[in-house]
Amino acid sequence: MSKSSLSSKLYSSIVVLLLLILGTAIYTILMVMQTNTYSTITGTNWLPSVDTAHRVITNLALLRRTELRLIVAENAPEIEEYVITYSKVLKSLNSLLTLYETEISEAEERRLFEKFITEWKEFEVVSKEIVALGSKGKDREASELMKSKEDELLKRAENDFNDIVDINYKGAIESTRKGASLTNITVFGMFGILVTSCLIAALIFQIIRVSTRSISKGIDNFKKQSLATNGIAESLKANSHSLSDTVKEQASSVLKTVAAVNQITSMVNRTAENAKGSSEIAGGATAKAHEGQATMQRLVSAMQNIQESNAQLQNIAAIISQINTKTAVINDIVSKTELLSLNASIESARAGEHGKGFAVVAEEVGNLAKISGKSANEIQELITKSQEEVNKILGLTKMRIEEGKNVTVEAQKSFIQIAEDITTMSNSIQQITEATHEQEIGVRQIASAMGEIDKTTMSCQTAVTSTAASSTSLVEQSNLLDATAKEIEELIKGTK
Repeated sequence: MSKSSLSSKLYSSIVVLLLLILGTAIYTILMVMQTNTYSTITGTNWLPSVDTAHRVITNLALLRRTELRLIVAENAPEIEEYVITYSKVLKSLNSLLTLYETEISEAEERRLFEKFITEWKEFEVVSKEIVALGSKGKDREASELMKSKEDELLKRAENDFNDIVDINYKGAIESTRKGASLTNITVFGMFGILVTSCLIAALIFQIIRVSTRSISKGIDNFKKQSLATNGIAESLKANSHSLSDTVKEQASSVLKTVAAVNQITSMVNRTAENAKGSSEIAGGATAKAHEGQATMQRLVSAMQNIQESNAQLQNIAAIISQINTKTAVINDIVSKTELLSLNASIESARAGEHGKGFAVVAEEVGNLAKISGKSANEIQELITKSQEEVNKILGLTKMRIEEGKNVTVEAQKSFIQIAEDITTMSNSIQQITEATHEQEIGVRQIASAMGEIDKTTMSCQTAVTSTAASSTSLVEQSNLLDATAKEIEELIKGTK
């Protein structure tokens, strides 16, 4: 079963008391306002109407006296004076009736007033006729008219107006009675509220008296808990200082690690830059190797062209050999021609005189044969030398072509191997560059993580410092709670 707390009991009692006081104030204000309303109704509706009605009755009596004085007046000045007085009183009566009409507040009152106005208009017509007769000296006729008509009209008008006055008097009395009743009700209500407030105050006193005992027990327990809290706070304070020293050492280590990671990051950045430069150089070397390989290919093509030219030289040597063969044939022909020339000379000598012309021809043919033989020998010598030189050139060219071809093939193989090695090296450098880039990213991530660790360590240090300060504050608050508990105990139990 739940038990209400002291604060809830006190709050409930105080709230009820405040609500009661507030209700009393509101009730009193409403009653006063209602009483004021009745007073206002009495002062604005009924009393002015009563006053105006009294003035109307007074002026009616004055109007009737003026008529009588006018009838009995003996000279013209008196008659004129009473006529003027009559006009003033009649005008005043009409003004009062107009004023009274604005002060009517009840339907019955308005009905009676309208009835009175009808009778008043008839009375006013007869009254004016009487005044007119009296002002002309016709006193008897005026008196007869007054007795025959005006008296009856005046009596009915007075009766109706008296009924109106009765309504006003009754309204004023009723409004006053209601105001008095409200005043009495307010007095009794205030008395009841006062009694209820006293009962609530007694209840609050009883609640406080009963709850004080529980508070005393709670204060004793509170003091014990305060002492225990003080011990815990002291222990927490010592542990916080120890933890603060540890966190400071950790923060110093983290700072050193961050500095080392920053140095590694710088070295990795330089390595990445060098690897990037090496990659660019390797790329250039690869391009140059490919260019050298292309050049060697062109050189091989040139060597092949030279080899083809050597084949053409061999063809020329073969032609020279054929020329040499033909020259040998010419030499043979020259020898035979010389022999024929010699035979012709011999035969011409035998012929004697008849053979002299033929001898000259034979001699010339012999000379030509000698010259041709000599030229053929010279040509053969030149051809032989040319053939020897050509063969020598062919041998040297062939040997050099073979050597150049072998060297070119070896150089081409070397350039191919160099290009392959450079490509391999370029790929390795590219892999190194990528690995260095990944290493750089990893180092940056490590640096970022170390930065976060540094921030976390600083946050931990701040938290530890705050915890130490909080523990110190907790000790102070514990001491303050102990002192407060003693003050509350003294406040409730009193000092001995």
